[in-house]
Formats: sequence, structure tokens, C-alpha cells
Amino acid sequence: MTDQHIHVGGRRVDIEKASFWIKDYFDETANREAAALGKGPVYAYPAYDRLATGSGPNELNDGDLLAPLVLNAGPSIKAVYSLQSVRPALERSLAEIPTNLTLHTAVEKGTHTKLLGDLVSVLDPFGALPGVQLTTLVKVLHRKRPLLIPLFDDNVRRCYWTREPTAGYPMTRVRNRRDAEFFPLLAGFIDADLERQREDWTVLASHAPADTTLLRVFDVVAWRLGRGDAGR
Repeated sequence: MTDQHIHVGGRRVDIEKASFWIKDYFDETANREAAALGKGPVYAYPAYDRLATGSGPNELNDGDLLAPLVLNAGPSIKAVYSLQSVRPALERSLAEIPTNLTLHTAVEKGTHTKLLGDLVSVLDPFGALPGVQLTTLVKVLHRKRPLLIPLFDDNVRRCYWTREPTAGYPMTRVRNRRDAEFFPLLAGFIDADLERQREDWTVLASHAPADTTLLRVFDVVAWRLGRGDAGR
């Protein structure tokens, strides 16, 4: 292992604690029992990851549009109508992406900027899709290309994006930056973090179910780091 910490943007956590987070989050039995008892943390695995909507890899049916609900990211009624209105455009973009394409391969080939940018360009300019922000959109799309499309929310942002230039944080706030520019840029930094500690991330992924992607494991660690759990 490179050191005793996993690094995500400008934040880090002890590998042992990150391993606990992964085991805890992906414990299906514990999640179902906690839900049934109505107490304790209830995480979204497998409710999100194995949500059965009956659609194909290039299709987005209404069930797919509601998937962010189990990750506490809406969507609102307004957002559902907005997502339905751009469904054909999103499906066309998905059809251009091989189902086995990984983020790292896309970054190496230099194609991730266009592929990810095209997918989220429906959000530009700001307010173009009422009720839908980047967080909700990528939680719809991640399930269709889980090897390529990172998840995103404010906790992930806190790991990478600061309002003022700060050592270790690769991004700063840029006013009026389009999501089609921001998201591929962020994805590139995520890939760099995964590659920099590939061995450590592989070990962390071994604590999750076998069909769990590295990007899903990454998101759990980034989510916990972004909300400040490393110091608890």
C-alpha cells in the first residue's frame, strides 16, 4: 500500500476506517434489518444498485428516472417532467457509449470529456432543466454506465472543490461554469485519485459485493469524507 490513508481530492481517511465504511454500507442484511426495525442507519445498497426497472442499458424508463429517490436526491414532480422531456436526448447519448467502457479507459483515450459532457449538457445553461441539478441527473445515469459515470453530490464536491485555491484541492469555484465542462473535469480528477492508489482501492472494493464497481465504492468513501466522517 502506498501509505495508510486513502486520498480523495484534498481529503484523506485512514484505510482501516474506509474499509469499515465499505463493509457497513454494502451490508445488505444489516440494511434490510435496520429498515424493518426502523432504527439505525439504512444505506441504499442494494435498493439503488439493484433497482429492477425492466429497461435496457440504453433505455431510461420512468422507474430509472425515480432511482435517485433511494439516494436521497429527489426527484421532485417538476424534475420528473423535466427528465422525461430530455429522455430521448439522454438515450441517444447513452447509445454512443459502450456498456463496458471504464472511466480510466475513456480518460486515457481522451474521450471522457465529450462523452460525459454530452450526457450532462441537457443541464446547460443553468436552469435549462427545471428541478434537475447535476446530482440528480448523474444518479439517474450512473446505473446505466456504472463503470464510466461517477456519482456526484455536495459531499463529493467538498472533497475536490473549494471557493478559494487551497493546497491539495484540485478545483475552485468558477462562476457560470457549464456542467458539461465541470463534470468531465471532475471525473478526470476522480480517475487520477483512483489510479494513484489503485492497489488500495482494489483492496477496499474487495469488501463490497463482487458486482460492485470501483466508482460505486469510491462514491461511498467520498460521501463519508465530504460530510466530515473521517474525524468522528
